Amino acid sequence: MNMKTNSLDSLSEIWAGRRLKILQADLSQFAPYGNGVYGYQKNIFEPIKGDPPQEPNGGCVYFSNNAQQKYFEGFLKMLDVKVDRKDYVSYLQEASNPIEDHYLTQMRIIPKFALRYMANVINDKEYAAFEDQDFTIQEALFKFMDVEKERWGTDFWNSPNLAGKMGGDGDFAREELGFGFMIENGYYDIYRIWSRAWLVTK
Repeated sequence: MNMKTNSLDSLSEIWAGRRLKILQADLSQFAPYGNGVYGYQKNIFEPIKGDPPQEPNGGCVYFSNNAQQKYFEGFLKMLDVKVDRKDYVSYLQEASNPIEDHYLTQMRIIPKFALRYMANVINDKEYAAFEDQDFTIQEALFKFMDVEKERWGTDFWNSPNLAGKMGGDGDFAREELGFGFMIENGYYDIYRIWSRAWLVTK
C-alpha cells in the first residue's frame, strides 16, 4: 500500500520536539473516547460498560476474509465511518509474535482533524496545507484487506504462510485469515483494522 504519510519519518518535521500524550504511530496504545469538551474516556474494552459515553458508535468487530464488499460498505455506513475522507495519515505495524500479539498486520487511520485538535501535533498552517491521500478511507480499508489476502491466503487448507501463526498443528487445528475493525474514536474518526489468524478445528 503506497500511502503518502504512513510512517513517522515522513512527518518528522511536524513531530520533532513535540511532547505527545499518545504517540500516534505506537499501535500498542489506543485513542480514548470523547471530544475533549468534558475530557476523554479510556477505552476499557468491556462490551457493556466500555461503551463510548459521548458517541453513538464504537467498539470492535471480528469478521472472516470472505465478507463481501457490499456488506462491508453497509457495515461502515451503519457505524457512520467517514468513508469518503482522504485527509488522513495511516500507520502500519506488523506483529513480532502473532501468537502472543493476536494479530498479523494492523493499520491505524487518523484524520488531520484529530492530529490538529486532539493530538495537537500539527498547527493551523500545517492543517491548511495537509495533503490528501490517493485513497478514501473506505478504499484504504479494502486495499489493506486485499493485500493481506494475497499475502496469507484465504482458505485454511491452502494457506501455508499462516501455518502455526496461532499455534495450529496443521491437522486438528489449522489457521485461516480473518480481520478485526475498531472505531477508536468516533468524534475524531480514528479507525483501526487488522488481520488475524483464527483456528479452524475438526
